[in-house]
Amino acid sequence: MYLPRAPAQVVGTYRRRGMDPRLTRAQHMDEVYECFCLVHGSTQSASCWDLLIPKLEHGRHQCVKMNLPTDTPEASATEYADIIADSIPRDRDDAVAVAHSASGLFLPLVPERRRVRRIVFLAAVVPQPGKSLQDQVKEDNGMFNPEWPGKDPTKDELIALRFLFHDCSPETSTWALSRMSLMFARQAILEVSPLRVRPAVPSSYILCADDRAIRPE
Repeated sequence: MYLPRAPAQVVGTYRRRGMDPRLTRAQHMDEVYECFCLVHGSTQSASCWDLLIPKLEHGRHQCVKMNLPTDTPEASATEYADIIADSIPRDRDDAVAVAHSASGLFLPLVPERRRVRRIVFLAAVVPQPGKSLQDQVKEDNGMFNPEWPGKDPTKDELIALRFLFHDCSPETSTWALSRMSLMFARQAILEVSPLRVRPAVPSSYILCADDRAIRPE
């Protein structure tokens, strides 16, 4: 099955305030530190990173983000991983790939496709080789807040405010609600994970202690 490739949005590529735009990319390389590949979760679009990216750019970091498909629930996790890998600039083999929420299902598949320096799970699902997400939930029924499964925060602002944006300021909550978009990766949830072994790259997990969807414990 063909999964259309949404064009990646490359942000802050080899540029920072005060740099001469006439210089080549090679000349700017020593001005750029990390390359962050930012992958949104199941209820937001790529624009969910728009408050973070300026802070990373201010630190002279490069950022890329992409909109994962919202209309292809039959796609395998491998196809989402292809889109993520394709978004990383070809001249960067040291990217840090960061995935939020359900996109953790795709994250460990990225190093099979592109060389990356590190993968980071941000309050994200961590897939296990040889198991589906459903299998993992059956084995650990405390993995999710029992009130969360079946909820669609993209259709009900009260649900979004209760489970996703409960610790945000009113201004940030209003902004975040305008970025909602449902990515229902049904096949990736039901299928046995295509991950054969854990990738041989360093990985980190950012634990959100007040998460009301994935239980931090």
